[in-house]
Formats: sequence, C-alpha cells, structure tokens
Amino acid sequence: MKDERIEQAKNKIRSEIAIIILYGVAISILVKTLVFKMGIQQCITEYFIVIFFPLYQFIRMHMMKVSIYRERGNKQMLKGLIITIVVFIIVSAVSLFNSMKNPTTYHWQSTVFLIAYLVLFITISFFVHKFNQYRGHKYEKEFDDDK
Repeated sequence: MKDERIEQAKNKIRSEIAIIILYGVAISILVKTLVFKMGIQQCITEYFIVIFFPLYQFIRMHMMKVSIYRERGNKQMLKGLIITIVVFIIVSAVSLFNSMKNPTTYHWQSTVFLIAYLVLFITISFFVHKFNQYRGHKYEKEFDDDK
C-alpha cells in the first residue's frame, strides 16, 4: 500500500523536473540562435517541445477536469506576459546589436520568427486564460452541485 503523501511528493518532483526541462529547452533555443548563430531550422525540436508542452498540459488538465484559474490568477498571467515581453526585448536588442556589428550577414528571419512567436504566445495565453476562467467556474458549479 502506497502512502498518498509519497505519491504527491513524487508528482510534485516530476512536475518540477518538467518545468526545469522546459526552461532548459527555452534557454537552448536562445543560446543556439543568439550565441552560435544557428538558424531556427536547427532548433526545430526544441521549438516543438516549447510549443507542445503547455498544449499537452492544457489538454490533460481538462481531461482530468482540473482548472488552474483563480480569481487572483490575473496577476500571475500578467507576470508571465511581462516576463515574455522582457525576454523578447532583450533578444531583439542582442539581435540588433549583432546586426550593427556585422550588417552584411544579419538575417531577418530570426527577428520575424521572434515577433510571430510573441504574437502567437500572447494571443494563445489570452484565450487559454479566458477558457480556464470559463471552465473553472463550470467545474466549481458542477462539483458544488454534487454535494
């Protein structure tokens, strides 16, 4: 017989490892594109991991009827968006600095990719937050009616 505390601890450790891996992959993309001057085509595996990790988490949570929406969660969403925008600005500044050092070899593909990624990220984050808000209220009402 397994203790529930042990199972919860194992699940918490696994989720922390998953978050560490996600951040490591995001850092890998930044290092490959900014430091090693690799193209996005050479980072496609990392890109898919960064895209599909939150998507899998979103689908799995709703399969289990779990919603992470909280009334005070707006600050957390805002914080995530601000961090994303700050990272985007830093990456753009580094790209611009590199283009000034060597303007003949600067490729605009990475800048267009980053802008497209940022727009998609903000749009998807907004819709996911609204969907979580809707489902959170629906689950709360559903589980309150069961009592």
